[in-house]
Amino acid sequence: MKPNKVKCYICGTEFEGGDWDHCPYCDWSHTGIEHLMEPNERDPENTMSVEEAKRQVASGKNIWGDPLPEKR
Repeated sequence: MKPNKVKCYICGTEFEGGDWDHCPYCDWSHTGIEHLMEPNERDPENTMSVEEAKRQVASGKNIWGDPLPEKR
């Protein structure tokens, strides 16, 4: 069986995985329902809202506040 490719809703990184897998770039936990959430709504799986996470990544940090790795 071929693994699924998903695109991180926060940073756009494509990775093999599915619901509840973490993005290898920004560490967002892909829930598969981000598109249904309000921008400032928090889900129990992630530490911040979609809007907060996108701002964090734009500032060069992952969702934990650590520097983002170099994109390959």
